[in-house]
Amino acid sequence: MNKNFTNEVSILKLELFTSQASNLFAENRLLKFAIAVLTLAVIFNSFMVNRAVKYQRVVIVPPKLTESIEFVNGQPNEAYAKSMIRRISSLATIYTPAIARKQFDELIAYYAPEAYPEGSKAWYTLAGMIEDAKTSSVFFIDTITLKNNTAEIFGTLKQFTGDTLFLGEARTYIVEYRFLDGRFQILSFRQKILEAQKKKAL
Repeated sequence: MNKNFTNEVSILKLELFTSQASNLFAENRLLKFAIAVLTLAVIFNSFMVNRAVKYQRVVIVPPKLTESIEFVNGQPNEAYAKSMIRRISSLATIYTPAIARKQFDELIAYYAPEAYPEGSKAWYTLAGMIEDAKTSSVFFIDTITLKNNTAEIFGTLKQFTGDTLFLGEARTYIVEYRFLDGRFQILSFRQKILEAQKKKAL
């Protein structure tokens, strides 16, 4: 009888061990499944966050502008580019002898670092000529055309010495620019020389 009792106890212990082992294996499988699900969730969340950051839109309303401006992936919409082109065009072409140098100071601040030395030399030389000749200038913009980070500004330029008009003509300026981390930078600002003007100069 004792032998039978011992055998029964052994069988019960074996069944208990088997049951516990089976439970442990089941818990292990469940844990692995939970880890796999969490891993997939983290990967999916990282993908969605990266996508959201890449395509996020930042809407701002800068001073002196009446419309909102959107930045997508660090690049502004066309409205902002045109507003900046109008701003620098005004600084470059609308002045009096008293304010020309101050205007050009602000204009040069928009230049990209690599274009700054040449740009500052050209604008400060022009400022000196304006102060010596007592020249005033106004420029009326008709159109601004943007293409491949290049702006073509067409309008009418009028320049005066005192109250006397000595120049009035249609003129086109070319501005090469870029946006670096959302910041507008000038690479060059020059007058477009038309074929008729080239022939006249010759």
